Amino acid sequence: MPLSEKQLGQAMQKVLAAAKKLEPKAEVFVGLESAKRAHVRYSRNEVTTTGEIDEAGLTVSVRLGLKAATSSSNQTDDASMAALVERTVRLAKLAPEDPELMPVLGPQVVKRNELAFDAKVDALDAKGRAAIVKDAIAPGRERALGTAGFLFQWSGLVGKASSAGLLQTHPATGLQLSVTARTPSGTGSGRGQFYGRRLTGFDAGQVAKNACETAKRSENPRKLDAGRYTVVLEPAATALLAESLLSAMDQRSADEGRSFFSKVKVGEAPFSPLVSIRSDPRNARTPMLPFDGEGRPLEVQPWITAGKIEALAMSRFWAQKTKRAPVGGHGGFELAAGSTPRAKLLEGIKRGVLISRFWYTNWVDGQTLLLTGLTRDGTFLVEDGQVVAPVNNFRFNQSVADAFTKCDALSTELEAANDAETVTPAMRTHEFLLASVSEAV
Repeated sequence: MPLSEKQLGQAMQKVLAAAKKLEPKAEVFVGLESAKRAHVRYSRNEVTTTGEIDEAGLTVSVRLGLKAATSSSNQTDDASMAALVERTVRLAKLAPEDPELMPVLGPQVVKRNELAFDAKVDALDAKGRAAIVKDAIAPGRERALGTAGFLFQWSGLVGKASSAGLLQTHPATGLQLSVTARTPSGTGSGRGQFYGRRLTGFDAGQVAKNACETAKRSENPRKLDAGRYTVVLEPAATALLAESLLSAMDQRSADEGRSFFSKVKVGEAPFSPLVSIRSDPRNARTPMLPFDGEGRPLEVQPWITAGKIEALAMSRFWAQKTKRAPVGGHGGFELAAGSTPRAKLLEGIKRGVLISRFWYTNWVDGQTLLLTGLTRDGTFLVEDGQVVAPVNNFRFNQSVADAFTKCDALSTELEAANDAETVTPAMRTHEFLLASVSEAV
């Protein structure tokens, strides 16, 4: 069984005590998770694997001056924890000095976030998971489509503690369902997904229906040449671009001249005024743990407001070095909704492309935020404001910054399409480079 919050705290205190006994002057940081993880995998409209485990993840970091080492284990009995500490202390003594090493944090004031945990998700058992997957498989069977996917459930506790007096624990849950539908011809594909910490708003049957409808619509695609197009990005595609943008918003890389943000500074407004992104752990749509990986409290953090850059993420080391306050550590964000209903994003497009999602993306150039990747699971030709035909997939080479600069519409609807802590609308943008045709379905 997973540990209780009291037991989690006691286990971390035992680790700290063992480290203090071995090296009284050492700084020690402990991270401990205790969780139930369960899954159901299915393919060809049938369950293929299922499982449930209780597990722990213990990480110990020991710092001796500027030397440090970190070790991990999945055992929380007294003997195993003592052995882990002894090994970590021994490795720390052998480690080279790290001039960027920061001291562990002391006590922090952290407000609980009740939205991060859902008793209904926690209570899901094998029968409940089977019912969800049954609903997810049914639409594919009814339409003679092949469906495959994955249901994942997580429920447990996350804890942080340090030799300087930090001690915090917090419960959390997570639920994830993916459904990929394929046509018998092998030419049509669609994907539906749900990501959340709570069961509120979850409808497995609807997720599957969305995947099946896209698969049917995308069958027998027409050939379309590569080029620059006006595109409408469904929330899953928008989310990937927004995640990429946020990952590049780092103060150190900007200060060192390695980033797009080396030339475009905080306070400037390089993006469309429609674009606003912020992280809020207590937003019901993006509930997060109220502390980051180091134990720092997390509050509301605006990143971009009406196209203007509000802040770049900054580590404690870089903040100290540059005499500024650290920023960030948030895991998710919300790209604010626009004023255009999703169904009307196509209006006014003479010739363009509707893209369901991206995959296999990689950075090409950090200075311009040039990203490459592939379209997948439903790409469609738009003419005179209407979807007229499915088309082949593409490799894209596109500046993420340029995409958000040329954005002229965001949908009124938001969706958590890539992560439980991230929600985005659909987006319309222009001159998006679909650089070459991909034969993949």
